Amino acid sequence: MPLDLATLRNDKAFDALTSAILDRDQPRTADLFHKMVTAEGRSVGEALSVVTAAEAPFVQVPNHINVKDGQVVLVNNDHTILGLRTSADLTPYLPDRYKLLPMLQSVWYIPAGLDIWNQLLGKYPGRYATMKGMNVPPPDYGPVVWNQDVAPLREGGTLDERLAAHMLATMGGEVERSYGMFLDLAADPEARDRLRDQMLFLGLIDVQDTIVGRKARNTGHKALRARAIVGLADFVGWERAHGVFYTGVPDMAVGPLYYSLYDYICVLLTNAFPDLGKSLVQSNQTPLSPREVEAFVDILMTGDQDSVFGQLTEHLKNGKSIRSLGDTIQIGAGELILRNTIPRSFTDGQHPYDYCNTGNFWLRTSNSPYQPRILYMMANFVNDSARHNKWSKSVIEGELASFDFANRDPASLLVELDEAILAFDIARSTAVASAYLASGADRKAYMATVALTACKFQDDPHNQKITHSSFQEYEHNSTHLKDRLLLVAVRQLAGWPKMPGERDCYARFTKEWIEH
Repeated sequence: MPLDLATLRNDKAFDALTSAILDRDQPRTADLFHKMVTAEGRSVGEALSVVTAAEAPFVQVPNHINVKDGQVVLVNNDHTILGLRTSADLTPYLPDRYKLLPMLQSVWYIPAGLDIWNQLLGKYPGRYATMKGMNVPPPDYGPVVWNQDVAPLREGGTLDERLAAHMLATMGGEVERSYGMFLDLAADPEARDRLRDQMLFLGLIDVQDTIVGRKARNTGHKALRARAIVGLADFVGWERAHGVFYTGVPDMAVGPLYYSLYDYICVLLTNAFPDLGKSLVQSNQTPLSPREVEAFVDILMTGDQDSVFGQLTEHLKNGKSIRSLGDTIQIGAGELILRNTIPRSFTDGQHPYDYCNTGNFWLRTSNSPYQPRILYMMANFVNDSARHNKWSKSVIEGELASFDFANRDPASLLVELDEAILAFDIARSTAVASAYLASGADRKAYMATVALTACKFQDDPHNQKITHSSFQEYEHNSTHLKDRLLLVAVRQLAGWPKMPGERDCYARFTKEWIEH
């Protein structure tokens, strides 16, 4: 029997965690989590089940757009759940004595991520208010609970009917109804595999046509949220995951919802294939050749949507593997970061990159006949971002020519790599990483170094998330260019702007937590 929120609130740590979160006390919140795991001997998953139950009511938003002076403005997604999922997945890459660090960073962030709606209105303090340059004094009121917890709701008799009702409620923006039906399905062990698949699919198809000229955009976050929900449920245990569900599931139906591009892709496939391409998962087994990989990446970077979709359709008609095409699109997503030199523009690379990672994760774990459709979604996101930022040419080759790290000891390169990233030196970080990879030295040592450096920063989950995406895609990528994915994490870490207090949690870790 799954534990409901009322049961999780009876945990002896719940009230203390809730108090620390509502006091916006980041060190105390992380201290309490650390105590649960080390002093009380709880598993990280059990501790997370209580942490997410404590935060869940306060990280909701009523909408992802607002209107100021008659103009549409963006209201960000809650990032806390994204960080917690990434920390769980990044932990295995870290040296043993640092394995708690990523999760402590994500827990530390929670008090800064409350009530984003009011943060952006200057009515509540936190990360987004700070990012917008607002110094909001401590209020005498708490964060608004925008979406209430609900009871499980069953609509339909068969599993197919229940899943269909949940999908339509989510796509229709019916937040409470969608959440209630999710809870009913999640409580049924026989439904979980298909619910997991459907949640990822729902996230992946909710991406707008273009980011060009748009202030309000979802940047693929619904896909990342779906990945976080099901990933954390697997990590915590579905029976203890009610806090995870309350944190993330309501937002899947919060507007605006973007299905126009997915609709267009369905029409395109209807016209291109007699069965809408549903048989391609079984029939297409031929990988792209190295020349075809490079040519398709070039089209992603320099072509328009028609040329990208046309080439993708041709490859599918010629029997090219869906997995191979997904791997190639991920290389293109990596180029968005490798071709950028402007710190604020890294956001336009990291979001399609992480979205494509979620897309490829779904392609690797799903048997859905709808897989070809997601390839078009991925390709469009990469191409749209490349055209928006004019990332038509590679720049790192010119940068690398300015550095000489030949014949350097690999261990010394890893030390310098950490230093270069912490100095936010984009070109030097990329050059050091490239020299290490070219040396043929141990990739595991490289990934451990980069993972640890990523966990030194406290700037919501992007640093850890892009690092894990890079590692996971490198490990599964079938192309001859997969080493470039390992460069992506380094360049993003060095280039993405950081927030004040970015290393406070790491300092606390090295001073007080690392020996326990």
